[in-house]
Amino acid sequence: MYAVEDDGPGVGENEREQIFEPGRRGRVGSRETNGAGLGLALARRLARSASGDVEAAAGTGGARFVVRLPAG
Repeated sequence: MYAVEDDGPGVGENEREQIFEPGRRGRVGSRETNGAGLGLALARRLARSASGDVEAAAGTGGARFVVRLPAG
């Protein structure tokens, strides 16, 4: 398991699944950057193709993403 955290505005609980849809961005992030909303969708697709997953979790201040991959 790998966890990635930042100190930004975070992800609302009601957005934690929606942000993994291609082209969807979080409410706060959509105003602050020019991204296309593809990064998390691609990360999840890659992880799932390897029988793993990527999910958004509650952070201690910012966003927190957990990546789970099977043992080699």
